[in-house]
Amino acid sequence: MARNKVVEERVKALVVELLAEEASEGLNGDDENINDIEDSMVRIGDMVAREVGVQKLAAHMSRPLKDPPCPHCGHAGDRQGERTRDVITRRGEVPLTEAKYHCPKCRRLFFPSDHSDRT
Repeated sequence: MARNKVVEERVKALVVELLAEEASEGLNGDDENINDIEDSMVRIGDMVAREVGVQKLAAHMSRPLKDPPCPHCGHAGDRQGERTRDVITRRGEVPLTEAKYHCPKCRRLFFPSDHSDRT
């Protein structure tokens, strides 16, 4: 609960700063209506949500599994680099870079994030 309050205060300070910048650039929105203001709210909220997703997914995926089992035969896979793809979230596309593995037994490439929960 206390953590949420800290985050809320930081967000409020950022919004004050952004609105002050807009005003100094003459973008104070004198001709905005309620719909314009709501569109701005949604746009900024989506930007924040996407950035949280980008950073949290990057941190999560930077801890690849060690010798994950092949989803086809269960043999341990060898790391073969990585791939980047876009994940579609409720707030828009977020890039995801994930480890790619090769199964020496069945000679298939696989991505553990496609097949199992990461624990």
